[in-house]
Amino acid sequence: MMSTASRPKDENQVNKREKVIYDKEEYLLRKQLPPRYPSRPNDVYINSKTNFKAQLARCFKVLENENCVQIHGLGAAVSIAINLALQVQLKSSFPVDLAVNTSTVDLIDDLEAQTDTAELHSQDRQNSAIHIKVFKSSTMTPVNK
Repeated sequence: MMSTASRPKDENQVNKREKVIYDKEEYLLRKQLPPRYPSRPNDVYINSKTNFKAQLARCFKVLENENCVQIHGLGAAVSIAINLALQVQLKSSFPVDLAVNTSTVDLIDDLEAQTDTAELHSQDRQNSAIHIKVFKSSTMTPVNK
């Protein structure tokens, strides 16, 4: 009986996600912006540089006029988006519920040549994303203590 580890890899079985190794003196890594979907008035995009209190105030302002607010976070902003949604739920004067979806976003990085002889390359990577729907609840649920 032959082990699968001892079989040579076929050309079709080569890992397609091989990491690109580049010389930092020859190439400059430029991260492209992630794909951005059309923004609606009730969408709040979270990043790690925006003031948290301003994002919280924006969520409450949207909830005054709309029935729900969509909070989106990518990468390092996932934990900030979760914290923001929980703060909205905690500090809201009316009952709200949360619906959470996670996804993976494909990103592309460009490797710009620093010399005239080097070629232009790109590198694919993936990042985690979260989409939280905070919506007004129609019924209050009692808390059991």
